[in-house]
Amino acid sequence: MNIFQLRYFVSVAQLENISKAADLLHLSQSSLSKSIAKLEAELGMTLFQRSGKKIVLNEQGRRFWQFSSLVLRELELAVDDMNLLANGFGNKLKVGLCGANKQIMDCMQRFIISHHETELSVTSNIEQLDKLDINDYDMLIYPEDIRYEKFQGYHLGRKRYFLAVNSASALAAKERVGLEDLGRDPFVFIASGNYVEHAYRLCVALNVPLNTQFFTDSPEYHCQMIANNQVAGFVLEDCTDAYQLNQQIRLLPIDDPRFAREMMLCFKRDKHLSEAGRQFKEHVIADLGLEEAQRSEVKKGE
Repeated sequence: MNIFQLRYFVSVAQLENISKAADLLHLSQSSLSKSIAKLEAELGMTLFQRSGKKIVLNEQGRRFWQFSSLVLRELELAVDDMNLLANGFGNKLKVGLCGANKQIMDCMQRFIISHHETELSVTSNIEQLDKLDINDYDMLIYPEDIRYEKFQGYHLGRKRYFLAVNSASALAAKERVGLEDLGRDPFVFIASGNYVEHAYRLCVALNVPLNTQFFTDSPEYHCQMIANNQVAGFVLEDCTDAYQLNQQIRLLPIDDPRFAREMMLCFKRDKHLSEAGRQFKEHVIADLGLEEAQRSEVKKGE
């Protein structure tokens, strides 16, 4: 078994199609099929269920896919780390966000202005990821949620939800809405795989009527659906720019204080940070006043 077999296996598992995977990997279909067959022979078990052109993981395949993905991710981290050692300085930074966060985006912009050589990559949909590893990112912005309880971070503050409604909705005439107003319009929620946005879970917990629901995995389409149809959706206050710019949408404050999220920030472990990562961490902490905020919280709790 070798690393190429693992990569081929993961590609087929993701695309569920030998032909498409072969094109992606620049292999012939027969070569890829032989590689998968050889891997199954070495393991002594089948990994896929085959139905025509479609090929999907069986139970054994799903377990092996988890381990294979972990091995490939660790290998990628090792290669990145070796490149940093070889170059003496790593100028690539990766940030994961839970939606667009204006406070953080402004902070990152100020860092880039004084560090022109830095390349900064931003992922804005970390909540839709099945697994989240801090070692994949130099910095993460995430909600205070049981899924992320293993992370040790700084409090960024409580972010409230707005209700986004179509301008033709009867609710658009209101200045703000209460719990009793929610559910009058059909809802659209953001969902992907096993993930459904937090606002949906709040509605279920608070018995908000969910008579008609739509789901999308795209924040952009979420905004378009509200603008083009008489549906409503929830938007965190840091993610309102696209909705505010659309004349067909009104954003209404929600009186119920439970429609909010506590946001957190954490960094990759110091021993894994590049020099650029350490400089970025120092900048963010100073720019956002995080050390001082944490000291204030400790004093309140004493």
